Amino acid sequence: MINANSKIRVLYVVREFPQLSQTYVKNELKALGDEYEVAILSMKPADRPYKNHLPFTALESADQAVEFGQEFKPDVIHGHYFFGVELVAEIAQRLGVPYTIRSHSFDVLPLRPRGLKPRIKKLVGRPDALHGSADRIRRALPLLNDDQCLGVLGFPFQRPWLIREGVAEGKIIDCFPVVDVESFRDRSPNGDAIMNTGVVTPKKQMDDFIELAASMPGRQFNLYPVGYHSERLEDVNKAHGSPVHFSELLEPEEMPPEYKKHQWLVYTANFDMATVGWPMAIAEAQAAGVGVCMANIRPDLKQYIGDAGFLFDTIDEARKIISQPVPEDIREAGFVQAEKSNINNHISLLTDLWPTNRVEAIAA
Repeated sequence: MINANSKIRVLYVVREFPQLSQTYVKNELKALGDEYEVAILSMKPADRPYKNHLPFTALESADQAVEFGQEFKPDVIHGHYFFGVELVAEIAQRLGVPYTIRSHSFDVLPLRPRGLKPRIKKLVGRPDALHGSADRIRRALPLLNDDQCLGVLGFPFQRPWLIREGVAEGKIIDCFPVVDVESFRDRSPNGDAIMNTGVVTPKKQMDDFIELAASMPGRQFNLYPVGYHSERLEDVNKAHGSPVHFSELLEPEEMPPEYKKHQWLVYTANFDMATVGWPMAIAEAQAAGVGVCMANIRPDLKQYIGDAGFLFDTIDEARKIISQPVPEDIREAGFVQAEKSNINNHISLLTDLWPTNRVEAIAA
């Protein structure tokens, strides 16, 4: 006899759990609370794991995941990224349960239209890695139209791109980033330093942050890097006289007080690649009362930042912006704008797709 009030069982199929650069998965799981019975499968080892995470099982193949699922008996499967749709769909089909997907930025930006903006162009003499992966994504997209897929959550700017690729409009749920806004929300006064944070990759163009710091010797610049190319960036910093302080690798729970030390967040990006998405750091900074100043690489960023920050086209423009205090009306607007990314406000966009009780799940 099945209890209609028993918890829905959700099988998470993700990669690289618990990865420091993927704390949106951590935030999403936290927002689910104890209302669901969750099991997490990590299909690839994390190379920058964070410490405070839920239990998970490391597996390597669909066969192993199916075997695990046969024991766990999920009512629904949830995954992240279009790169993982084929695996999630196969596991769901073999277990006979529906699934949902949350997309992000790097797994959709390969589908961006050519000529989206004059400054977005193929780099001379370099392969266009993003568009090279577009075919891989396109192979998976038809699966989203199957009845077994209950829906895909994605940033609003992605909707027309996905529809153009043949994804049914009714399958797409617009959703802002998954941010633990409540951990960062703090209206108390901020410090006067300037920060940048994120995974150190070429698309983030963090060399520009160092150049900016070198041009403003009277200000404190702090970078919170997440591994990978940090050593090369440290060499660039030394060549400029070390104007930027590099923080040690911090746990997610350690970041909110770090934001409060700063007046501005300057989020750099490579204008030619234009492949930085909607960084969680933007909403985190807004919630912490930090002014936001981001590279103006695509028109959709205006929707994310709203009237609660600035987009810059040159380092000189960024310097002029952050040379002044954050306007109070911009700071206040930031607190409001950040709530659009508050996972506690929009977790229902995901959970409303799932069966509401175990009897419904089995009947489906």
